[in-house]
Parts: sequence; C-alpha cells; structure tokens
Amino acid sequence: MNHFELVCILKPDLGKQSQDQVEENMKKYINESGGKIVDQEIWGLKNLAYPIKKSNKGYYIFIQFDIDAKELLNINKSLNLNENIIRHLSVKVENHEKLPTMMAQQKN
Repeated sequence: MNHFELVCILKPDLGKQSQDQVEENMKKYINESGGKIVDQEIWGLKNLAYPIKKSNKGYYIFIQFDIDAKELLNINKSLNLNENIIRHLSVKVENHEKLPTMMAQQKN
C-alpha cells in the first residue's frame, strides 16, 4: 500500500449538508477501492489563486489515505464525475504529514 494525500476544492456556494455529503462520498470512493483513510482535515473556505469556473473562493478538504497505486485511477474518475468538486489533486508521499498542517493552523 502506498501513502497518498488528497486535496479537494468544492464549490463555495454549497451548504453544510452538501459539503458533508461530498466528503462522505470521497471517503466511500476510497474505501470501496480498497483504501484506508488515515486522517483528514477541513481547511474551510479559502481564496483561490485564480478564478475557477467563475469562483474566487473554494471549500478545501484534505485527506490522507493508503491505497494501491493502481486503484487511484478509479478514485480520480469518481472525483471527476462529482459536479460539486471544482478541483482535486492526489499526491503520493513517503510518509504522511503530521497533523495539524500549516493550512489548518492558519485557520485557527
């Protein structure tokens, strides 16, 4: 199993219930692909560096998980189909970063 970190940016106009539903779907995608979620953080609403789909802000979610690399393609396909996710990025890491991250510390 490889270590991965996933950052998803959700549409800023989603309600709390919709944000929670997208988060649960992301976890479901990972678990159904044989992955194991290690930890997660909600970074909240942040300014984007440039407008994406006419939005200047986005709601950020950070997830650390372990999965076989060949299964990551299925997760990316599922995330691409979710219309509430405007961007996502999965990165393979040697070791998971110790939480809380700098982004979560800035939020407080």
